[in-house]
Amino acid sequence: MALVGECIETEPSSFKEAVQQLVWVDAMVEEYDSIVWNSVWDVAPTPENKSVVSSCWLYTVKKVADGSVDKHNVRFVVRGFSQVEGIDYDETFSPVAKYSSIISMLALSTQMGWKIHQMDVKTTFLNGKVEEEVYIEQPKGFETFDCESHVC
Repeated sequence: MALVGECIETEPSSFKEAVQQLVWVDAMVEEYDSIVWNSVWDVAPTPENKSVVSSCWLYTVKKVADGSVDKHNVRFVVRGFSQVEGIDYDETFSPVAKYSSIISMLALSTQMGWKIHQMDVKTTFLNGKVEEEVYIEQPKGFETFDCESHVC
């Protein structure tokens, strides 16, 4: 039973646990490189009298239908629940596809003879206009050298 337990892929419960395994470190580097490549933020000194939103890494083992590991997925997320309406943000919007909309599009494409293609998007960002200044912690393990106390 001990050998079987070691063969099962588990998700790390903390950054400290994740950095001990190369597959998770590589996945974090890939996520961070995507953030940098997309110029998501600038690193700046922590402003006075501004709240800083905390952040964390989320780890997920993606599996295929037979149960084998497809990939190790890591996402850097901001803990938006710590923001205060009217101070850190005025409104929220998150586009989500409804199941009924997907079914309608499939039915319409079948009726019209359209071809449907599935694709996997590695990194997505909502491109809404942000009016407020939002400050977040730098990603743990990827703090800018000589600017560790700065924020994004």
